[in-house]
Formats: sequence, structure tokens, C-alpha cells
Amino acid sequence: MTGIPIRNYYYLLSYAWDLLEESRELARGIEHLPSVEDLLARMLVHGTQQLLRRGMDQGYIPQSDVLSTIRGRIDFEISTRRLLLEHGKVQCDFEEFLPDLLHNRILKETLRGLGAYPGLDSDNRTAVHSVLRRMEGISPLHIRKSHFAQVRLHRNNAHYRLLMHLCELVHENLLINEETGQRYFRDFLRDKRQMAKLFELFVARFYQKTLEADGWKVRPQERIHWICPNPPDLLPEMQADAVLRGDGRVVVVECKFYRKTLQSNLWSQKPKIRSSHLYQLMTYIHNLGATSPGQGIEGLLVYPAVEVNFIEDVVLSGHRVRICTIDLSGEWETVAERMHQVLTDFRLPDDLHTLPSMEVQP
Repeated sequence: MTGIPIRNYYYLLSYAWDLLEESRELARGIEHLPSVEDLLARMLVHGTQQLLRRGMDQGYIPQSDVLSTIRGRIDFEISTRRLLLEHGKVQCDFEEFLPDLLHNRILKETLRGLGAYPGLDSDNRTAVHSVLRRMEGISPLHIRKSHFAQVRLHRNNAHYRLLMHLCELVHENLLINEETGQRYFRDFLRDKRQMAKLFELFVARFYQKTLEADGWKVRPQERIHWICPNPPDLLPEMQADAVLRGDGRVVVVECKFYRKTLQSNLWSQKPKIRSSHLYQLMTYIHNLGATSPGQGIEGLLVYPAVEVNFIEDVVLSGHRVRICTIDLSGEWETVAERMHQVLTDFRLPDDLHTLPSMEVQP
């Protein structure tokens, strides 16, 4: 796969996280950044600067200290054992309104990690250290994956959502070499798991953001039920990457992210679509059709463009299926236009339902 421009990384992340409006405020001058890690650092710095201007989120944090005046609850056991009363002091347990909350600690520790990363652009590193100096009263944290699930955001601190997504992405990819102790940033484009999830979320959220204004109903990660009375627990769950409903159409969208879109086998050197992908999509279409009688269910199988860029239409079991690629290496406007193209000129022929079952037409 050819390189994805920094601007396109920004749009992929913004759509996937459903935070396009919020991230637009943090995207000044991103086109000329040299790397993805610089993009993440720039967005984190700008977001933290906005946070500091409005005031960091604070909460009541339990504290314990030896005081000469009573505050909160006196711990008589410790006060007596340490002979504090003889010196006119007591051990007090109390709460203080501080910014030392988990999401602030994650943010500060992530910025510290980026500031220590040798591959960061010098201007970005200076900006990172500048905001770190302003984040007083926040204790260090050894970040673990589980910390992100523990963060509790609500209406009053929802502006942390984008920052936490950025921090989690940095945490997953900013690694430390155990032999040298040096930090290095893993290119998550090479991580099939991360990029597959990012690509499918991007496609679903892009259609949700751009089509719902035209009356479409877009449901990312829609669960599809098996045509089976009282299905046993051993049946796997079916969850389409997205189902689009509108303009008299129902389109099941399935996204796949592979280093090679097509594959060859021992019996044929001609590259072909992976059969498992078509089987999965057709299973979704068949079972969804049982709960949507009278509607022609369509399928859209989407890949990022790798060696080839194509759109192919076939009719399988009476359902129109489009197999296509999206070239993420082009200008963003071209990417967005292609996303609409693979859907908007996708129309059912009038005599579709007269076609024999399992007929395939190129």
C-alpha cells in the first residue's frame, strides 16, 4: 500500500472516533507534519492548550496529612501511635478539589512519553514540554490498557473524549525497547488489527455523517439475527460493519483491510477475491433479508486500494453485490468523492428478481 498522507490519517481518525467537529479545532497546519506521531502530538498539544485555557477537570481526591488544625476526619489511631497529639498535631483524612483525576494523569503521562520520543519534530517536542510545565498538581501514572476503560466521562467533561482516544492510540504504539530503553513508535499502518478496525469504523462513520442529512439511516456495527427459532448459544454473532437504509434501498457494508486485496491459489494464477469475504457478506444479506421482507438487500464489500483500484458488480442469489476499493493515498477530496461514488451509482436493475438463484454476472 502506498503511503497515506498525514491529512488523510487525520480524517480517518476523526471519522472513526465520530469526533470530526471536535478534531477540526486541533488540525491547524497538519498537512506539513513529517509523521503520524507528530500529528498525534500536535493534536494533543492543541487540545491540552484549550483544556488549560478553560480549566482542567477537577474532582474531590482523598488526602491524608498531619495538620495542626483539624480538617475532615481525625485518624485517632495513627495520631495516638505517632504521639502527634503531644505536639499539637493530628492525622487528618479529608478530600480536596484537585485536577489529579485519572484522565488528567493519562493525558500528562502520554505527553511525557511523547516528549521523550527522539523521533518527534523539534518544534513539537518544545510545545509538548511547554504544556507539561503548566500541568501542575497531577501525579505520575504507569499507564495500562485497563486505565482507559476506567475513565468516566460525562456531559461536563465530554471534551476529553478526543484527547483520550489520542492518548490510547499513542499508548498502543509508543513502545520501549527492552534492551536499550529507547522509545520507538510502531507504524500502526503495518498493524493489521489496528488498521482493520480503524478502516471499518471510518467507512461506517463517514456514511453516517454524510448520508443521514439526506434521510438515510446508517447503523454502524448492526447486529443481524440468524434465521433460526431459538438459536443455540454456540452460534456466532453476526455484526455487519454498517447497514445503510434510504432511498428505497438496504445496503449491507462489510470492510476488509489486507496488505493484498486479491489472492491467487494453486489452481488459478488469476487473482481473485477471498471467498470467505463473499461468504460472510452473503450470509449477512440472506439473514437480514428474512427480517426485511419486500426489500432488495444489496451488499458492498470495501477494501483499501493496494496493488489495484477497481469497482466490480455481480448478482449473487438475486442480490446486487459491489466489490470495490478506496485509494487512501490520494487527496482527501478524492477519497471522499470515491466513497460517495461506490454507493451513489450503485442501482438495482429493474429485472433483478427475475434472475435465477446463484447466477453470477460480471
